[in-house]
Amino acid sequence: MVLIPTLILSAFGMLMIYSASSYSAFVDYGDSLFYVKKQLLGFLPGLVAMYGMYRLKPGFIKKAAPFAYALSLALLAAVFIPGVGQTSYGATRWINLGFITFQPSELAKFALMLLLARLYADRPPSKFRYLIVPAMSVLAVLALIMAEPNMSITLSVAAAAFLLTFAAGLDRKYIIAALVAVAVLLPVMIMAEPYRVGRMLAFLDPWENPRAEGYQLIQSYYALGSGGFFGVGLFNSRQKYLFLPFAESDFIFSVVGEELGVIGCIAVLAVYAVMIYAGIRIAVMNTDAFRRLAAFGITAVIAVQTLLNVAVVTGSVPPTGVPLPYVSAGGTSLMVFMCASAALMRLGKPD
Repeated sequence: MVLIPTLILSAFGMLMIYSASSYSAFVDYGDSLFYVKKQLLGFLPGLVAMYGMYRLKPGFIKKAAPFAYALSLALLAAVFIPGVGQTSYGATRWINLGFITFQPSELAKFALMLLLARLYADRPPSKFRYLIVPAMSVLAVLALIMAEPNMSITLSVAAAAFLLTFAAGLDRKYIIAALVAVAVLLPVMIMAEPYRVGRMLAFLDPWENPRAEGYQLIQSYYALGSGGFFGVGLFNSRQKYLFLPFAESDFIFSVVGEELGVIGCIAVLAVYAVMIYAGIRIAVMNTDAFRRLAAFGITAVIAVQTLLNVAVVTGSVPPTGVPLPYVSAGGTSLMVFMCASAALMRLGKPD
């Protein structure tokens, strides 16, 4: 129940990437298939990587978790090395290897879940001293991602880590303390950067500044609104003609809503629901603590990022850049999520 949704969403993503980006890709690069080709460069190796991940034994995955975490931490730090990290739209989130660029945060969020699963499997977070190492591990990842800056992924990783910690047996008093900390720190994080304040104001009233901060959300509303119940038809989006920024990536769900309507959106979300249900079932059915927690952590990342993306494009939360798993343009992101699907399947397979 994990493999089929993974393949459906990945294939559907390439279809929607072509629809959303064909015009802008032709204008910018002279090739209407530019983004689709890049996605294929993630999908095809992703199939090979999925097979390799599925062949790994859960015991090996558990042993390798600290090394995967250390590698992801080193890669997150490497983006700040001049000549290694690549800056785009004011953020330094990518490592450029010449033939490919990738975001270390994509690897880090799953590596963190595996490390937390290993730590909590050995020592459930029932006492404060058992929370020190996991908390430091989470904060190290969050600090590096936030420094890029990338608040959206920071929040999604923090939410997934909290859910995993909760599932591992976090005491109620620590849950309350964590919620209080979020309530205090989140406004501070928003106020620390003027562009975040602008996004918050755009969320509250996008028509107050329709040519600047509110522009993207308004265009998303136009796309979703014009789609109606059944949509305007596949490939017939009007917002993709340079009206909706990042139509092939962060706001691809807006194009889905425009072209396929409410029915299409529900169908896409239903596929995600099947995958998330399957992941939770794998976690619940597992008697091994590491397998159970690792499966839950992987599922939490997929669920949180999906919900956050949909919430952003529908104006339910302040605008922030977060891709839709498996569907948004991003070859390395697709490859990593496909590997995560394979790991989830392997964790649910009896030895």
